[in-house]
Amino acid sequence: MIIIENLRKTYNHKSKIAVDGISFSVNNGEILGLVGLNGAGKTTTINASCGVILPSGGRILIDDMEIVEEKAKASQEIGWVSENPNFEPNTKAIHLMLYYAGFYKIPRKEAFNRSMDLLRTVGLEEDAYRPASAYSQGMKKRFALASAMISNPRNLLLDEILNGLDPSGINLIKKLILEWKKQGKAILLSTHLLGVLENLADRVIIMHHGKIIKTLTNDEMKSLGSTGIRIRADHVDKSLEMLLSKYGTVRIDGQNVIVNGDLNEKDMENISSDISSHGYRISHLDLEKKSLEEYFLTLIGEAL
Repeated sequence: MIIIENLRKTYNHKSKIAVDGISFSVNNGEILGLVGLNGAGKTTTINASCGVILPSGGRILIDDMEIVEEKAKASQEIGWVSENPNFEPNTKAIHLMLYYAGFYKIPRKEAFNRSMDLLRTVGLEEDAYRPASAYSQGMKKRFALASAMISNPRNLLLDEILNGLDPSGINLIKKLILEWKKQGKAILLSTHLLGVLENLADRVIIMHHGKIIKTLTNDEMKSLGSTGIRIRADHVDKSLEMLLSKYGTVRIDGQNVIVNGDLNEKDMENISSDISSHGYRISHLDLEKKSLEEYFLTLIGEAL
């Protein structure tokens, strides 16, 4: 479990506030998404949580161990992937894995078997004896994830882990993250791919200028509100447009009519009944919900 209490981080002799007194927790068996514009404080939060940088105030607990005062012990239970992982230029990937395993005093044979299993899991088994520095950006991210799992930590801090991955790579990482969630791991995931979080995260925290401006549960993400109702009828004319105008702003898009407004399932039933009673035949009627990305942009626009 990861607990962040009143975390504050300043740079340039306190003139630049990167993180401004934020508090949240990531429970065991939970995926928490962290989103925000560049400079919102996401990477600073993750780097402070894994002990790479020191907080200017507040405290961070990893499984009840304070990351500053008990860093050696707390780090044993952290798997961290940075936004831009870099590796020793001439060292083969498998040898790097064995080197990392040495920090956890894993016996050599067990370390080798575990390393190969992890490389196989992320699709890099055939590239085990290539220098990791020669990998593509997507391969580096997958290798960094395999490296982070060498000690089988209970807490994962993943900073833009999905950047640089093709669709198959994204699906692979999503499956792994969901599997680790089932194993009870606490997972903090920063990403710009907001659409991925809608079906992956249990909660999402939206950050802006170092502060938390909104926290959404998965249920709240699924019910962010509708942007309108899309209707396809056997024919579209001015009468149909006038009929629907009482529900909201009407827009014609070819054979589709889009009614924009604060609409719900009941409105959709009423529209269907109205259209049918006036002699129109409906081939498609759907409530279009606001995506997490649309909600995020609206929220950030209001904050600005």
